[in-house]
Amino acid sequence: MFGIIQKKGDENNLCGRVIGYVKIPPPEPGNGMETPFDALVSPDGILAIQGDYSKIPDFDAFRNNLQQSLPKGLQEILKHILEDDELRENLDKAKKISFSVIPQKGSDRLGDFFPVPAQLTLFQSEEALLSEEGDIYFLGEYASMSSAHLFLTGFPIIYQAKYREQTELQKAKEVDELLSEIGGDKKTQNDAELEGLTIHLTGDLNSFNGNLLNFLDTQVLPKIMYIIERNDNENFKAGINSFRSFMHSYPHQQDIEKMISILQSINEKKYSSSSDSKILTLLCKKISALHHEEFEMLPEIQKELEAVIES
Repeated sequence: MFGIIQKKGDENNLCGRVIGYVKIPPPEPGNGMETPFDALVSPDGILAIQGDYSKIPDFDAFRNNLQQSLPKGLQEILKHILEDDELRENLDKAKKISFSVIPQKGSDRLGDFFPVPAQLTLFQSEEALLSEEGDIYFLGEYASMSSAHLFLTGFPIIYQAKYREQTELQKAKEVDELLSEIGGDKKTQNDAELEGLTIHLTGDLNSFNGNLLNFLDTQVLPKIMYIIERNDNENFKAGINSFRSFMHSYPHQQDIEKMISILQSINEKKYSSSSDSKILTLLCKKISALHHEEFEMLPEIQKELEAVIES
């Protein structure tokens, strides 16, 4: 539309960093038609605008809302998944809006220009511009600076609308996938409380093809701990039986029974000690290492396990 050509990037997966540029006749000094933007035109007639909308200013709200919708036993895991130091350091910058040069009073030549959430940027050439990272668009050729500026500064608004739409859809998809992975099946915490978070493990270890450590750490144990927190003994027993059945082909059943014994103890006491958590973590690592034949990891895991049990 309007002759816009995407020179770089994927229109179906916008990255949030955008450069739009036009070609205009290079300004001729001393012709009485100068504008404040002439100095931003490259020798080959390129005038460009640049914006960065890739940082999400409502990140904290999004994270907090999502955490509140999850069972308590999973919130700590989610906290680590969503923590991003680089994003946090740049969050303040993301909340600011940078503007192109704002028209000053006293000049009729500036009547056609207006501020937008982006910045006019000088590039020495089209080649230099195209070497930048981001979504890059050629917006056409213009004979006048005012028309070029009008179209150029309107474009980032259109881009933002499309990018934010994609971002919202992707965010919703990721939330749904996360809830589905942890067994929530797109249900809220209230829904889970009504139905009970019962563990139903299909198949067994022989048919399992995923990462076993990740599966135990992010699905099995958090669900069981949540059931314990809810004092749901019926679902606790069902979950333990399902876990035992799923792991029946594991060669060292004493490891499985040790895990179950600790979980039963936690269920009775309604709290877990630091040694309980360490032993469960190390047993998960050992079971996963054996299953994935990562035998080189076993001596160190076994050494740590024995030290914790003996302490």
